[in-house]
Amino acid sequence: QKETMIKAERATTDKRVQAIIDLKNEVCGDTDKKFILVNQHGIDPLSLDMLQKAGIVGIRRAKRRNMERIPLACGGYAVNSVRDLSAECLGKAGHVYEHELN
Repeated sequence: QKETMIKAERATTDKRVQAIIDLKNEVCGDTDKKFILVNQHGIDPLSLDMLQKAGIVGIRRAKRRNMERIPLACGGYAVNSVRDLSAECLGKAGHVYEHELN
């Protein structure tokens, strides 16, 4: 019974990841545009692998304040559920990079 629950949870997670991949394909098509997913919580390794294979950069454990700043800088808005994802909620950035403060 435990294995059945684990398989069901994995299937649900895979559906959510596939919905994100489908949105990326819908929005970016065959262009060289990049797609970045910013998440306040963790992203499990299997899901990160699926996202990476689809050309999506997954940023996990983003701080709340950064989640408030990103829409101000790029447009778009944060959503709480994969069901709420649409092309209208996405922002745009000309250049994305990581800067580590010591």
